[in-house]
Amino acid sequence: MNTEQRPGYVKYFLLAGLLALLGLLMAVVYILRFTPYTMVLFLMCGQGLIFLAACCFGYAALTEISSRLRNIVEKRFKAGDIIFRQGDYPDRLYVIGKGEVDVIRETPEKEDAILARLGKDQFFGEIGILSDAPRNATIRAVTDVEVLSIHRSYFTSLFSYLPVFREKILGAYQTRVAAKS
Repeated sequence: MNTEQRPGYVKYFLLAGLLALLGLLMAVVYILRFTPYTMVLFLMCGQGLIFLAACCFGYAALTEISSRLRNIVEKRFKAGDIIFRQGDYPDRLYVIGKGEVDVIRETPEKEDAILARLGKDQFFGEIGILSDAPRNATIRAVTDVEVLSIHRSYFTSLFSYLPVFREKILGAYQTRVAAKS
């Protein structure tokens, strides 16, 4: 991963590490060569560098946490609202916290077919993300619905690094794709 691809907060983590090392280096010099000059150097510069390192680390951590929180958003839909349409770009996975949704296949010449009804703790939207294809169904709220919406980029991170999450998603994906065929 080159520097242009790294998130901005990575630079602050690296800077915090460098500042901490410099501060600790001054502490080592103070310990190995105890003089009034090294004491003043450590007390003024070394501790200042360690304090700056802690500030940079704190800023980087808060920035990373806030960027992750922007990727998971709670959304509410009223009964009858369309959450997404068949053919839309697959940008998010949705996990139902409360309520029910219908999975609908829209066909131009025929009446829309309800493929499934999903409820609390079930999810939808993974097929488009995993297959990198447009949404293959429309999702409509049957009741008032509360969902957690997970952005595609964060979903792929979770999918890559959490085996239990990956297994659950892949199990549902395989079942749904098999039912679609």
